[in-house]
Amino acid sequence: MKVKLFAALFSMLMVVSVQAQHPAKHPAAKKHAVQHQKAAMAKNHEMNMAHAYKAMKRTNKAIALAHGAVKKGKNYTGDLSKAIHHQRYAKHLLKNGKANRAILHTRVARKHAFLAIRANKSTYDRTLEFNDEETKLIGESVGDDELEKEMKQQNPNADFDDSKITDKDLSETEVLETDPADYKNE
Repeated sequence: MKVKLFAALFSMLMVVSVQAQHPAKHPAAKKHAVQHQKAAMAKNHEMNMAHAYKAMKRTNKAIALAHGAVKKGKNYTGDLSKAIHHQRYAKHLLKNGKANRAILHTRVARKHAFLAIRANKSTYDRTLEFNDEETKLIGESVGDDELEKEMKQQNPNADFDDSKITDKDLSETEVLETDPADYKNE
């Protein structure tokens, strides 16, 4: 008898204990949690857009230096053209609210700009290299080859002829037009 009473008391304690550990949330509390999560996601998206915009501005400076170096050195490797195509695509992605992908393409654009500068025996300001903030945002999730394929799929008629690019004023390439108003996803 004592054993049955003890077993019944023990099982009641277990049920109460389990229910106490998992209290049911009031619907208003759930709604508040969802709203808080959505606000945090929106803030993160805005931060990513701002970081992408900053990274693109720095890449634009590198592309401008590469344009001058290729124009002066006349060593046409195709890297300047690739930089411009990746930067245009990054701008397109940013306009469509895909900041993380835009950052990846602006990274590839900057790499190609640096290659064009070096190929033409010119130098660039070391402050244009990837800083810690950009490196954290970029990570190592996607390889350059995959980004190249993605850019070529988006623009299959892309011509990587640097001589055609250096004949134009750089503003005609539509790369340097990075007005923050362009990146509002409406």
